[in-house]
Amino acid sequence: MDVEMEEPPSAPPPLQPPLVEEDLMDIDEPVLNGSSGESVVALGDDDLANADDTDREDEDGTKKWVLNSAPKPRKISERKRADNAAFDVWIEENQQNLSNGLDKFVVNDDKSFQSLIREFENKRIITSPRDYQLELFELAKTQNTIAVLDTGSGKTLIAALLLRWTIQNELEDRSKGRPKRIAFFLVDKVALVFQQHAVLACNLDYPVEKFCGDMIEEVDARKPFWDKAFNENMAIVCTAEILWRCLSCSYIRMDQINLLVFDEAHHTKNNHPYARIIKDFYAAVEDAHKRPRILGMTASPVDAQIDPKIAAAELEGLLHSQIATVADPASMQHSSSKLKREVLVEYDRKPPDWETGLNQALRHLVGDQHVFQKPFAFTATAAAELGPWCADRFWQLFFRGEEVVKLESRTEREILRKSAYSRDIIEHTNKVREAYELVSQHNFVRPNTSPDLLSPKVILLFRVLREQFSSPDHSRRCIVFAKQRNIVSLLADLLQQPEMEIPGLKPGVLVGGGRGEASWDNGKVTYREQVLTIIKFKKGELNCIFATSVAEEGLDIPDCNVIIRYDLNDTLIQYIQSRGRARQEDSMFIHMGEKDNPDHHKKLAQNQQSEDALRKFCEAMPEDRKLTGNNFNMDYFLRKEKDQRQYTVPETGAKINYKQSLICVAAFVASLPHPPEVNLTAEYVILHVPGGYQCEVMLPDSSPIKSATGEIHASKAVAKCSAAFEMCLKLIKNKYLDQHLQPIFTKQLPAMRNARLAVSSKKREQYDMRIKPEVWSTLGEPRALYVMALTLAEPTALGRPSSPLLLLTRQPIQQVASFPLYFGKNRSSAINCIPVPERVELDDSSIQGLTTFTLAIFKDVFSKEYEATAAQLPYFLAPTQMEHVSDFTSVTNPSHVIDWATVMFVHENERIVYTFDEPDAFFQDKYVADPYDGSRKFFIRGRRHDMKPTDPVPEGIVAPRHRSWKVNCKTHDILNYSLSAWSKSRAFLNFKEDQPVVEAELMPIRRNLLDDNVGDDEMEPKPCFLVLEPLRISPLPVNVVAMAYNFPAIMHRIDSNLVALEACRKIGLNVRPDLALEAFTKDSDNTDEHDDEHVNFQSGMGNNYERLEFLGDCFLKMATTISIFTLIPDKAEFEYHVKRMLLICNRNLFNNALEVKLEEYIRSMAFDRRSWYPEGLTLTKGKHKDLTRKHILADKTIADVCEALIGAAYLTAQEQNPPSFDLAIQAVTIMVRDPNHAMTSYPDYYAAYVKPTWQTAPCNSTQLDMAARFQSRMGYAFNHPRLLRSAFQHPTYPSVYEKLPSYQRLEFLGDALLDMASVEFLFHRFPGADPQWLTEHKMAMVSNQFLGCLAVCLGFHKAITYCSAAIQKEITEYVTEIEEALQTAKDDAAAVAAAANGQQQQQQHQGQGEEEEEKFARDFWVRCSRPPKCLPDVVEAYVGAVFVDSGYDFDEVRRFFARHVRPFFEDMRLYDTFANKHPMTFLAGVMQGKMRCGEWRLLVKELPPAAAAAASSSGGEDGDGDGEGKGGVMVVGGTPQVVCAVRVHGLTLAHAVAASSRNGKMAAAKKAIKVLQGMEVDEFRRKFGCACVVGEEGGFVGEGDHGSAV
Repeated sequence: MDVEMEEPPSAPPPLQPPLVEEDLMDIDEPVLNGSSGESVVALGDDDLANADDTDREDEDGTKKWVLNSAPKPRKISERKRADNAAFDVWIEENQQNLSNGLDKFVVNDDKSFQSLIREFENKRIITSPRDYQLELFELAKTQNTIAVLDTGSGKTLIAALLLRWTIQNELEDRSKGRPKRIAFFLVDKVALVFQQHAVLACNLDYPVEKFCGDMIEEVDARKPFWDKAFNENMAIVCTAEILWRCLSCSYIRMDQINLLVFDEAHHTKNNHPYARIIKDFYAAVEDAHKRPRILGMTASPVDAQIDPKIAAAELEGLLHSQIATVADPASMQHSSSKLKREVLVEYDRKPPDWETGLNQALRHLVGDQHVFQKPFAFTATAAAELGPWCADRFWQLFFRGEEVVKLESRTEREILRKSAYSRDIIEHTNKVREAYELVSQHNFVRPNTSPDLLSPKVILLFRVLREQFSSPDHSRRCIVFAKQRNIVSLLADLLQQPEMEIPGLKPGVLVGGGRGEASWDNGKVTYREQVLTIIKFKKGELNCIFATSVAEEGLDIPDCNVIIRYDLNDTLIQYIQSRGRARQEDSMFIHMGEKDNPDHHKKLAQNQQSEDALRKFCEAMPEDRKLTGNNFNMDYFLRKEKDQRQYTVPETGAKINYKQSLICVAAFVASLPHPPEVNLTAEYVILHVPGGYQCEVMLPDSSPIKSATGEIHASKAVAKCSAAFEMCLKLIKNKYLDQHLQPIFTKQLPAMRNARLAVSSKKREQYDMRIKPEVWSTLGEPRALYVMALTLAEPTALGRPSSPLLLLTRQPIQQVASFPLYFGKNRSSAINCIPVPERVELDDSSIQGLTTFTLAIFKDVFSKEYEATAAQLPYFLAPTQMEHVSDFTSVTNPSHVIDWATVMFVHENERIVYTFDEPDAFFQDKYVADPYDGSRKFFIRGRRHDMKPTDPVPEGIVAPRHRSWKVNCKTHDILNYSLSAWSKSRAFLNFKEDQPVVEAELMPIRRNLLDDNVGDDEMEPKPCFLVLEPLRISPLPVNVVAMAYNFPAIMHRIDSNLVALEACRKIGLNVRPDLALEAFTKDSDNTDEHDDEHVNFQSGMGNNYERLEFLGDCFLKMATTISIFTLIPDKAEFEYHVKRMLLICNRNLFNNALEVKLEEYIRSMAFDRRSWYPEGLTLTKGKHKDLTRKHILADKTIADVCEALIGAAYLTAQEQNPPSFDLAIQAVTIMVRDPNHAMTSYPDYYAAYVKPTWQTAPCNSTQLDMAARFQSRMGYAFNHPRLLRSAFQHPTYPSVYEKLPSYQRLEFLGDALLDMASVEFLFHRFPGADPQWLTEHKMAMVSNQFLGCLAVCLGFHKAITYCSAAIQKEITEYVTEIEEALQTAKDDAAAVAAAANGQQQQQQHQGQGEEEEEKFARDFWVRCSRPPKCLPDVVEAYVGAVFVDSGYDFDEVRRFFARHVRPFFEDMRLYDTFANKHPMTFLAGVMQGKMRCGEWRLLVKELPPAAAAAASSSGGEDGDGDGEGKGGVMVVGGTPQVVCAVRVHGLTLAHAVAASSRNGKMAAAKKAIKVLQGMEVDEFRRKFGCACVVGEEGGFVGEGDHGSAV
């Protein structure tokens, strides 16, 4: 195996060649030599850009490009900048405090160990056994069995099934008076006690206890303890050592045990506790009936290099059991593992063992001390095995500051253990201190992949990992197995160093629970720490674990893509178990072997030989001990059957045979009626009968045919098919299957079907993107043009005189929404795009003039020279003499709007000639361009007689950027300032030195005026002094140029708006222009993640689709709900939910959007200074750049845009007179594209409604009386009282009594109606609130908790009809609680009023007191218990009933909301904490509501490397434990950390350190809330110097100038 990997150079990792495919060798394929070459990334043209939109000549006559400046951050106010700066200072001042004692992730700080275990192992496994598992379970019921199944194949499920069966039999025996017995589930490791107990507790509804060594040591575990455990439990999970001790002490006898489960049973050998339990106690029970059943579980009976036959025989003999396995282990492996490749990578042979200089010096000092024997045993080989950097790094970590005292103490104890009077104590402890000083003063170099620092093996590992994590796959998981915990820890530590970090790789360490005396970390690793590591691995906080053998077996570790054996396995069981971790699709198992090492090659060959031997052993086992499973090798069994039958339907020719009958029965069962939480299946019972096997199939109770029995067959699989075939014949005979063998019942969709219909916000694809609207593609010689005036709403904001600019187009441009432009600090103006009536008729002269004028603006203002004719220009620009405030809509002759004089002047004058003799008036209000530097444009103010060209440039003038000024210019005078040509060009130029000097303004080059992130002086003109001879005086008037400077931003927004409007027209929606653009605007890669900082934020795009999507989502739900309720009147509520899911799910919206290519119209990119220019023209001078016509969108983004369009259509329709829903309904129909919603107007709903007979049937007196009472109470008179009665009929109330359905259908309808009414209220009441805030507060309004309270307040609970004592009790208790809470709230309000008015005045005005009582706190219900579900249900059902009875009048829903719901929510700040009690929302409510403070912020910063390193390593006070050497900072911890602080008026209220900003913000907010809860307002204001006054409105996050910043 001669596979070589190139030695990486000593340069930093990013420049090293990647690991290529040839570096990985397939073990099963021929070996081919390969090499990897280096790739050089060239700097492309797109990486360079000219900031001033033009070419500049270099010194040698070549062209030079100027790099674009870095993209600007989002707008930050001065106050926020000051906050951030102060926060940086605070971090620096408190760095030590932030660093100490922070060794835990905030996210898990408040979780108990038991809760972590429950979350970690809470999955149910007993509900879905596979066939081979059931077969092995049946075998284990009859005999002692050792299940040999691959890792991940579900051995624990078999144990759970057997435990449940054993316990059920035990209960039967106890009922007959037989002695009690208990089951034991034995494990080999403490960690597995907790894991297996959590699984069993979740899957067995019987008491199960767990015990391990630490737990037993903490109690008096003698006879009374075990008697109690025996009597109170049905099963115990414990380590084998505990049971062996218990049996030894006779606390429990073997005949009191009914089942022994041995997890990882291959350990049963020699004197292992497993073996001792069998030898000492199990075998001693002579009566076989009193022995417990045994179940062993293992991935392989072999855990040593011995013959599998011998190992299996020994294991069977010792456990008194028989091995059972699958017929072919390979087939079992592929059912649980998806390993694609198993490869070998080879590294150069390591040098002989040697020691570093530091190691030798330390050995000389303390090498003879016992405490250091094991560390030196490790470092003696570490330099050769890992490299000298790792060997020295070990000692740097070993001698951390806080460990020195411990080492000294251990040294003293070791000496005293030998002699109590030794005189060597001081000498030896001083040497320990000297060793510490030696390490502290050592110069530790920074790591890199040089062979001088790292071993070839470590370098190869680095390359393999870098290749495996080269793609941005967030689901990628990897485990690296090594033998020693020191190696594991050092490798992880190495990859956490800044120089060695691999992008995307987040390393962690997983080691066993013992104490590593040779390790620098002598602390015992707890199972909780192991669980935390695995949880982080599962969640993606870690994605590469460096592990010892603890990760090979037992622990429930997520499936991995890559498994790397850094150290080769020693035994077959290690090989099988570690390979079994690679269970993800196309996973890879990588062995790392040494070149030309025969031992390594022998190990790899032995793996294959041992596995082959194991396979042959399994194949040679008797047939009754092979688990083929009822569904395995079905075709093979059927071929051997000669008497299989088939049936053909005479009418259609449809056929059914044995194999198809299983599918047919399953389809029939799925079609039977069943509640959503039930998953119906057919049950097959296979019995061993004379002649073979016979099966009976039993269908659920709801089936018209209950069972059928098949014929006798030689195999169980065919017997099962036979029973299914007989059942099919019965169903056909009784016509429950139609002529095509389909069930006559409608197939029910599974519950939670929306889980299959969701789309991912993370999955992204590249799509085409429309840059320009179709209107610009219409070309040709124009004879008439439409005019659109571009005006400023606030002309003075521009800072100079300007006139409107006219945009002339071949087709009329639809009204474009106004939008703001930002000209400087506190200077902005809206741009109005006003269509002028009628067209302008043109002759040849006019066309030529407009063409020249348009091209002149591109040339003089934007330094772009185009070669184009009038037929090629997509649009034209023209000046006007009208003002910004003029009424362009009333113009009768659009030709009069154009300033033709200026057009013809520019047409006739390419430039204004300059003769040096012009009067002073000539030098005013001129626009000048630099022909050598396109970034320099000037407005001339006037002539300066007091200055001459040879005068030096005055102080304070902005220096030119051209090189000739900085390098070659000898005198910085006005003439040289005015000339930007390079020296070679200057040699041919000769300028007058006595020409006039003019005062001018250098114009800014900023183009993105849509971005409000404007610096203080970024847009301000810069004064300067010029001579005009080197420059070109443009014929364009300055007032035209002033407006033309705004044209790029205006054109970009017009293009965006027109593209969005084109999309709306394409699907048939006439949406308001600004709403159309908003619906299609996505301004970041995570627009919908409101808690997180926006990624790739695109500034200046205006409002994004978030709020419209929130509104459209709710209307979509309401519209489809009404439609389904109307069109499908006879289905259950469950089916309604399923059908609605199919309509509104993101997958449906996404697919429908792709069909009409809506994704092309989404605006995902901000203004680009290159993209606004017209397309298709020949550029003769100026910078050219190919436009990006692709964008990457998440699937969910496209679905969200569909909902945003519905929201935009809803708002547009509501502005009509009268307001309507019609446009929004059309949008829903277009987006869902389903027969269950084909309406195009709101009246279509009720027109399709057919009143059921139960609604129109005559009413009895009870129903009439109820309608009359509700009319007087609620104000609405029912036309159909039976609708009202149905709205209060509980499902437990028999429908035969009044021939009415229960309220469930009406509740389904009312739920969506109330949602919409609530969203309408919040959306319009709080126009600045973000969707997260809106969603959180809507939750309070439509929550069951509030609606239950409302039901009681309205007296609805008295009208519910039900037949359930439990419901009656629940309602009674809840009503009592809510009424008491209401009365308390009223009493509190009255008491406050009395205190405010004075007791005497209160007595004089009792009536006024009653009014004050009505001002009680409306959130009293929040502190009450959750109501019985029937109470909120009837409120929603009542709303649905009113809606139906009124002829689908949504105004009735609005009236109900306004009268009964809204009064509870006038002050929304009361509910800031309702939605999940979100800490940040709650904190905002406290700061604004209680403290009345608006000057606070939640700030987040990544900790400096030194602090992060210290925080991770928990360094001591002396600072020596921060992992820092003289070579730089070394990060010891697992994850970079951030500090999050709540800052109030520049002071820190609370802070937290966490691994992510999200967790840190929540933790800091929690701490701040805790501080504020015990603080009065006066104290708060005094402590933080707060004098804020916050208004009553704005009780939500986002209205103030606070928030979070990262």
